[in-house]
Amino acid sequence: MEMYADTVVGGILSSGPPLVGWIIAVVLVVIMLRRGGGKAERVLLIGTSLLLLQSLFSVLTPSIVTWLTAGREMANVEIASILGIFGLIRGIIGLAGIICLVYAFWVKFKSAN
Repeated sequence: MEMYADTVVGGILSSGPPLVGWIIAVVLVVIMLRRGGGKAERVLLIGTSLLLLQSLFSVLTPSIVTWLTAGREMANVEIASILGIFGLIRGIIGLAGIICLVYAFWVKFKSAN
């Protein structure tokens, strides 16, 4: 069990700055929404939340690797397949978050002109 705790702590330390940054971004966007934000702010909240979720998955990645490799009778191909699927899902979530951020800024600047 100590091995899993070490990997979680390592994941938090390596992914800490982006995780804190996205938490601050979500809080700021929520404040903007409470002050009467529109469509752009709602899409911005979705984007920042998705990128926060991707950062949380980055914290879990070392733990998943440890869990899959420690004491399992799985072939390396199976482990690589599971990690590939997890990485693909994490990448899709991050891409969706970036698309939402770009769209939110586009809507905001389009409405300003």
